[in-house]
Amino acid sequence: MRFSSAVILLLCISSLGRAETARVSLFDPARHMHIAEVRPGMKGYGLSVFSGSKIERFEVEVISVMKNFNPRGDVILIRCSGANLDHTGAIAGMSGSPIFLKDDQGRERMIGAFAYGWPLSKDPLAGVQPIEYMLDIPETKTKESEPREAGRPPVPAAEDHRPADATRLQPLATPLMVSGLSGPTLDHFTPLLEKYGLHPMQAGAGSGDPDQPAPKFEPGSVLAVPLLTGDLNLSAIGTVTEVIGDRIFGFGHPFNSEGPISLPMGTGQIHTIIPSLEMSFKLGSAAKLGGTLTADQMVGVSGKIGPTPVGIPINMRVTYADGSSDLPYRFVAALHPRMTPMLCALAVQASVTSNKELPQFHTLNYDIGVEFANGKTLSIKNIAADVNADGVFDEVAMALALMADNPFDRVMVKSIEGTVKVSNGVKSATILSGSMPKLMFHPGEVASGVLRYRPFHSTERSMAFEMPLPSDLPDGQYRLVACDWANNFSEMRMSQPFRYDTSSAADVFDLVKEMTSYRRDAVYLRLIRQADGVAFGRLAMPRLPSSRRQVMLSSGRSNVTSYTTTHARVIPTEFVMQGTAEFTITIDRSSHVENVAPKTPVPAHIKVPAGPKIPLKTEPAPRG
Repeated sequence: MRFSSAVILLLCISSLGRAETARVSLFDPARHMHIAEVRPGMKGYGLSVFSGSKIERFEVEVISVMKNFNPRGDVILIRCSGANLDHTGAIAGMSGSPIFLKDDQGRERMIGAFAYGWPLSKDPLAGVQPIEYMLDIPETKTKESEPREAGRPPVPAAEDHRPADATRLQPLATPLMVSGLSGPTLDHFTPLLEKYGLHPMQAGAGSGDPDQPAPKFEPGSVLAVPLLTGDLNLSAIGTVTEVIGDRIFGFGHPFNSEGPISLPMGTGQIHTIIPSLEMSFKLGSAAKLGGTLTADQMVGVSGKIGPTPVGIPINMRVTYADGSSDLPYRFVAALHPRMTPMLCALAVQASVTSNKELPQFHTLNYDIGVEFANGKTLSIKNIAADVNADGVFDEVAMALALMADNPFDRVMVKSIEGTVKVSNGVKSATILSGSMPKLMFHPGEVASGVLRYRPFHSTERSMAFEMPLPSDLPDGQYRLVACDWANNFSEMRMSQPFRYDTSSAADVFDLVKEMTSYRRDAVYLRLIRQADGVAFGRLAMPRLPSSRRQVMLSSGRSNVTSYTTTHARVIPTEFVMQGTAEFTITIDRSSHVENVAPKTPVPAHIKVPAGPKIPLKTEPAPRG
């Protein structure tokens, strides 16, 4: 098909028109000031909330314009006065406070957002993010299961996540208001939250007059980002810089440098200002939800006023075996690619510790169901002994993080529901040693022995074990390992590393499902064969003839690896087991020697399962 030059020109003009329309700037020269107009000595004012929801004014004077402070970006250095800033200095939570300067015509125009400060500074100096940069933040949308670019690493932490450096002008910290969380649990999670630039403060919920109308979004008002609501509340606090139509801009620096996001936002109130030598901060709370943060850029955040995004419902029930407590807990976590796993795990742990501290010696039995946005479900059912709920937290966080932050597809959690039963006493035991009456066998025999272990705060006990030996075992020496779940997992990774190479989100889910299936209250028996298999990617070819195996390993392909076939048995126990015992057994078809180790009689009170018909499991080989 041919087009005339006129038609082509018309199409080009039309395209240019559409492109120009898409690039329409929100910058209004009558209201906003370009950084090129700023000179030292210019004076003006800023707006922020220091108590309740009332927006107050403070005075500013330009000291200098720091060129190229950020890559291809300038920052305006100002000195502040008024609103007690001479005493507090720059305040965490003021991030986004709009700054206005008086131009040569006497007009007061917005130059940018209060965004940077020096920790330990004696004077109220601050850095201003130019508004012209902030208004260029694109209006973006994100889906809860947005695919990630294959192989793309996680987004690096923003600069304000570094430790405080008194010599460095840096983005102000983002205070995180916390209510409904016990002190020890907050202490446990504080280092994790600080990695995201969030500084937890125990603030309690809002205490405003319910008859008063909720504050609205306007320059200088509180900008709250509720990350977790319900029986536990976590809300990040900043300030609104500008409102244009239904769009708001704030913070003046990244919240978490994530790019497109979908986080709830709302107005808020400030209880008070806490002066500090290191960095003063606002103590506040969220007031009313009213929109969605859609973009998180290096120069600030942007969102739309209106509906809030759907969160992740988390319903937990915590009971005590002695009947002293049986309480439901409900939370809603915000949907964020990297923070959601931590928020969900925090809610799970908070439900266990919010009503009362765990007994000094305790055991947790938990059954937690997880539904993902792609329809897959995961059941995490296990036991943890004397771990202060960390075991539950780690397991839930690991599962959610692997699904949300893998190189293939971002699969977010949809809902969580579970129960935790708290019992007094520590149901754990440590494997001390083991013995076997003989160490030389024919193929197909049953290897038996005794494990000695010590329960917590108890005396030593014994446990009999039996391991059927495969009938096709070649002559030679083999490792027989009796261990806990963690050592069992390590043995599997060493013997069959190809099983943990993933090439799709489905592979990641299968791996997560396998990792969360290992019971802690069990002893794992593993018979480690000699290296006899070859894996082509994730396609396993076990027990190949040595000549064929060598040909494949010499093919020069990077995805061809050797592996070791293992056979496993699981022996359930009443304790969370720890430790390992290892034996070396010999297979010799021609030998008539029945014992190569001193006979160790099995005590009469230890019952050894009889007969060779004990089920033996050969580790399944994943297929690509």
